[in-house]
Amino acid sequence: MRERDAGRSRERWIRLAGTLVSSALFLWLLSRQDWGVIWKQLRLLPWWLMLPVFALYVLGQVANATRWYILLRAQSVKIPFQEALKIVFAGAFVSNFLPSTIGGDTVRVVSVRRFAGGWVVSAASVVVDRLLNVMAMITTFPLSVITFWPWISKLLGQKAGLTAMVNFLFSKLRWSKLWNSTLEQLGGALRLWRDQPRQLLLAFATSWLSILVIFLAVWQVARGLGIQVALYQVIGINAITYLLTLLPISLNGYGVREIAMASLYLQVGATSEQAATLSLITRFFMLLQTLPGSLWLAQVRLASAAPRQPASESRDGNAPLC
Repeated sequence: MRERDAGRSRERWIRLAGTLVSSALFLWLLSRQDWGVIWKQLRLLPWWLMLPVFALYVLGQVANATRWYILLRAQSVKIPFQEALKIVFAGAFVSNFLPSTIGGDTVRVVSVRRFAGGWVVSAASVVVDRLLNVMAMITTFPLSVITFWPWISKLLGQKAGLTAMVNFLFSKLRWSKLWNSTLEQLGGALRLWRDQPRQLLLAFATSWLSILVIFLAVWQVARGLGIQVALYQVIGINAITYLLTLLPISLNGYGVREIAMASLYLQVGATSEQAATLSLITRFFMLLQTLPGSLWLAQVRLASAAPRQPASESRDGNAPLC
């Protein structure tokens, strides 16, 4: 009994320490922002707009968790939705400190392993989940072309060799070992869901919801700052910045996203002050939405360290959703 009480007490202290460390890291992230610029421009925004914008960002993460939950349940993984939600938020928080925007995926793979009964389903679910999100964003690229077509056509006209260079790069990428390895991993992951097209379609639709609410949030902030921009232009710009932040060249795309976003909004009529402020304010909301993850990270880490459930106990054998 004493050993059990001591173990519980140790877990509580570990959870408390983890929560404090996570919260301290989050506050450190906030301290890195240019609060002078943010406060000056925030006064231009209607205060009533802040809550719905924040709610849209949080809803985006909830939709991400729902998409992953659909994929897991399609493999009969017995995981409560609230647990999947905690893991997704914890992963989003960890991504703030890791290269590109997918660093927190490791947290999800490790944390869900005890529910999935092993590494295969847990890793494959995260790979497919990420793939569906990327595919949803790719479907918005035509709006990027429409938004910047005058600039693109001018660039193509001035640099006749651009098309040849792009074709050359893609031809090399197609046959590279990295490309082949990536395709092999994606193919292996998708095979688990090949007989469940309805679940994949439902998850893909949820992906669209997860990005649509972010588009709406950014659009509302842009309009609040006085930027006369259409929703399709916001979507086109977000598609480009998303692609750039996938490159593992900065922590969670810091700097890369802000520079790209500010530059692109200048092309659609925003002033340099408006564009810079929009990138900072939306980054602030991106950080703020991960706050629940900083509170749940210690719990997720403790859960992932718990003894793994046998595969027979982690599957319920029921028919997949839908």
